[in-house]
Amino acid sequence: MCHSLKRINDVLFSAEWNVAVMMEKHFQFNSLEWSGWTVVSVCAVLIVLVSIILLFRYERRLVSHKIGNVLIALRVTALVLILLTFLEPVLTWSFNTEKTGRLIVALDVSDSMNTQDRHASKLEKLQLARALKMIGNDQINARLDRWEAAYAAGEEPAWVEESETANPEKRAQLAESRKQNLETIFEEIDQMSRKEIAQKLLTNPANPILEKLKERGDIDLVLFAGDAVPAEQTTLEEPLTEVPDQVHMELSNLSQALKAAGSGSETGTSPISGYVLLTDGRDNSQLDPVSTAEQLGQMKVPVYPVLLGSANQPKDISVSALDYPQTAFKEDKPLLKARIGTSGYDSQEVRVALMQGDQELAVKRFKSTGVSKLLEFEIESDQQGRQEYRLETDILPGETREDNNEKTFAINFVDDKSHVLLVEETARWEFRFLHNALERDKRIDLQQVLFEQPYMGLLPRPFFPNQLPINAPQAKQNENQAAAENKEKPKPFADKDLIIIGDVSPEHVKEDLWKQIQTFVGDQGGTLVLLAGKQYMPLKHRSKTLDELLPVKDLEAVDWNQANFKVPPGERGMHLALTPEGELEPLFQFDATPDINRDIWQHLPGHLWFLQGTLKPGASVLAYGISPFDAPLNEKRDGVIVYRQYGAGQVIWVGIDSTWRWRFRVGDRYHHRFWGQMARWAARNKASAGNEYVKFSLNKTDIDAGEIATATARWTQDYLQQNPDVKSTVEIVRAAEPDQVVASFELQTQKNQPQLQEGNLPALDPGEYELKLKPSTQQPGDKEIVTPLFVHEVKTIELGNLASNPQLLTEMAESSGGKLLTPGTIDELLELIPNLNQEISNQDEVSLWDHWLILVLIMGVLTVEWAIRKLNGLP
Repeated sequence: MCHSLKRINDVLFSAEWNVAVMMEKHFQFNSLEWSGWTVVSVCAVLIVLVSIILLFRYERRLVSHKIGNVLIALRVTALVLILLTFLEPVLTWSFNTEKTGRLIVALDVSDSMNTQDRHASKLEKLQLARALKMIGNDQINARLDRWEAAYAAGEEPAWVEESETANPEKRAQLAESRKQNLETIFEEIDQMSRKEIAQKLLTNPANPILEKLKERGDIDLVLFAGDAVPAEQTTLEEPLTEVPDQVHMELSNLSQALKAAGSGSETGTSPISGYVLLTDGRDNSQLDPVSTAEQLGQMKVPVYPVLLGSANQPKDISVSALDYPQTAFKEDKPLLKARIGTSGYDSQEVRVALMQGDQELAVKRFKSTGVSKLLEFEIESDQQGRQEYRLETDILPGETREDNNEKTFAINFVDDKSHVLLVEETARWEFRFLHNALERDKRIDLQQVLFEQPYMGLLPRPFFPNQLPINAPQAKQNENQAAAENKEKPKPFADKDLIIIGDVSPEHVKEDLWKQIQTFVGDQGGTLVLLAGKQYMPLKHRSKTLDELLPVKDLEAVDWNQANFKVPPGERGMHLALTPEGELEPLFQFDATPDINRDIWQHLPGHLWFLQGTLKPGASVLAYGISPFDAPLNEKRDGVIVYRQYGAGQVIWVGIDSTWRWRFRVGDRYHHRFWGQMARWAARNKASAGNEYVKFSLNKTDIDAGEIATATARWTQDYLQQNPDVKSTVEIVRAAEPDQVVASFELQTQKNQPQLQEGNLPALDPGEYELKLKPSTQQPGDKEIVTPLFVHEVKTIELGNLASNPQLLTEMAESSGGKLLTPGTIDELLELIPNLNQEISNQDEVSLWDHWLILVLIMGVLTVEWAIRKLNGLP
C-alpha cells in the first residue's frame, strides 16, 4: 500500500503535470464480477459459520458464558476477514491531470540553407512575398490570387482589371507601376537566403508565428545541421551568420533534429507534443529520417516540416564527390573518379581542371546534360610523400552557388610494391584469372606456387614453382637452432604483405606450414586470404591452426549449378550485396557514389557454388549472398566475404571459387580492380605505424572537418598475455607544435576481439596533425608510435545538390501523422496545434485483499482465539 501511495504522490506533485483538485474515491469488490466464485465463497463461509455455532453450543457446557462469547466473536471476526479476502476488495482513485506539452521548433542552419533561390519561379517568389507580408492586404488579396493563377498557368498576369480604369494611358502606367513594384520585391527576395527566410517567417512583426505558438504552450528552439543544439529564442533576433561549432554546418542530419529535446529549461522536462522543422529537406547523413518520424508517430508526436527553397532545379556546377586511393605507389598512376553536378546547364560546355598548386595537370571538357557527369583522371607522380591536389570547374554565369566548384584532396605516394604470394593446388579458373590480374599489375610483386601442373621434363623445372619458398621442416630446424643459440626466431614470409591460399591439398600444406602462416598473420601483421575450393579447401583439412584462422565454422557446400538455370550468364546464380561495413572498406569501392557502387555489386554476375558457414565471434561480414530462389537472408550464415582481425594482421574468407565471373563482358574493370585494391590494402595494413607488438592506424588519414575517423590499435596475442589489462590513450598534436597536446581520447577494447582497441577521433579544425599511441604499460619497442592525420576544410557534399526535397519531407510528415507546410501555408500550424495543454483522466488503485496487514490480522485473531481456548482447558 505504501508503494502505491508513493506512486500516486509522485504523479500528484510531479513537475510535468498540473493536477485538478477534484478527486473521486471508489471502494469495490473485484470478485463480485465472478458470480460462480462468489457463490462458492459464501457457501464455504456459511458451512464454517454453522460449524462455529455447533461448536459454541458444545463449549458452553465447559466454559463460562463470557469466555464463550469472546471465542465466538474472535472466530466470526476471522471468518469475516477471510471472506473479505475472497471478495478481493480494492480502493480506487480517479483524478484528472493537465498535460503541459512542448513544441520543438527546429531551424536548419546547414550550408545548403545559405542558398539564395534566385532560380525560383515567379509563382514561388510571389507566394513567398505574401507569406513574408511583403505584399498583400484585404483590399488586394483577390488581385494577388489572380496573379498567382496566371503564373501557375504560365501566363503574364493581367496587371490591371478593366473595371479599374477605362483610360488606356492610365491603365498602362498603372500596369507598369505594379509590375515594377513586384519586380523590386522579387529582387529583394533573391537576396535572402533560406535561413533568413526561416527567421522572418518565425519573427515577422506582421505575423509573429513563434509568438502565436507560444500562446498555445511551451516552445523550445533548436538549431540543427549535422548535430542539434538548443538555442535561446533571442537568437532569432540577430542574423545567424555564426552558429556553434558542434552544429557542423557542413552536414545535414534530419534524424538528429527529430531527436532534439529542446533547451532543458524550466519546461525542459515536459513531454514533447510535436516538432516543427524549417528546412529545405536536404539530408546527407545516410540515416533514415522517415523511420525516426514513424517512431514519433507511434508515440503520437507529429512532425510538421516547413519546406524552404525552390522546387525548381537550381543552376549550379559543382564538384559533388571524389573517389581516389589515399595511398598509392610512386609511378602507379592512381585513378581519380570525380562526379560533377551540372544542374540547369543543358548543352553547355563545362571545363574541369586537375590542379596541383598553380600547375594545371589535366583538363577535361564535356557537354552538360543537366545530370551529374563522372570523369576519370590518371594522377602521375614521381615524387614520394603526400601530394595535395585540387579539382575545380569554371564558374558559369548565373550559378546559384560559387563555393562548391572546387574540392581539394591528397594522396600519399610510397616508393614500394605490394608483395603477394599466390598458392594453389591446380590451375583452376580462379587461379588463372587471378594470376593474370596480379601479374600485369606493375605495383605488385607476385610469387606463385602451383603444386600440381603438367611437366614433361623438357624444361629444367616446371613453368610455375611447385614448392613453397619456405620448407617447413627446415624452418622448424632453423627455429630450434635459433632458440638454442638464444637468437631471434626466423620470421617466415617476412617479405610478404599478402598470402592468397586457394584449393590446396592437406598433403602440400601441413600443420607446421599453417603455424608459419599463423605467425605471418598474427605477429607480422600480414593479410591472409583463404579461397574456398570444391576439392580440399578447407573441408578436407584437419588442421587446428587453420580452424583457428578461419573466420567461419561449420562449413557446408551449397550448389546452384542446376539444369533449370536457363538464364543468361550475367543473371544466373547467387549475386553479392555489400554490408554497411563492406561499403566502408576501400577494396570494395568501384565508384565514388555509394548508391552506384552498391548497384554495381548487386549486378555483378552470380555464382553457382558457395561454401556456407557460421560466423565466429569477432568476424564481420563484408559481402553476403542473395539466394537465386529468393530465400530469406540469414545474416549469420550467408556471409560470402568475411573479415576477421587476427593479432596484428587480418584474415579474409572468400566462400566462392568464381570471382573470375566478374569479368563477364567487362574484362578487368571489376575483377582486376578488386584484387589490386586487396593487395594495396594488405600492404597498407602491414606498413601501418607500430612495431612487433602493436599496429596503430587510422581508417582515413585525410578527412574533412567534422568527418568521423576511427583510430585502431591491434595488439599481438603474446603482448596481451603478458599485459592483459593494457589500456591505450591517443594524444593529438599539431605537426608544427609536437609538444602541445590538442586533444586526447581512450581506445575501447572491442567485444569478442580483445586484441583490437578502437575509438573515434574528436572534432578537429582543419590542419595537419600527428596521433601518438600512449599505452598504460611500458612503451613497447624503442620508438614512439605515431601516425599522421590531415584535416581539410570542408567543401560539403550537400552543396552538390541545392534543390529542396519535398518528397522526403512529405514522407516524414505522413509517417508521423503531421503535415507538410510551405511558407504560404505556415499559418495552418495555429489550427494543427490549437493547444498544447490537455486534460487527461487517470486512475490508480490499491488492492486491500492481498495486503500483508490482512494476513497479520487473520493470524493475530486466530492466535488469540487459540490461546484463550488453551488457557481455559479446551481442546
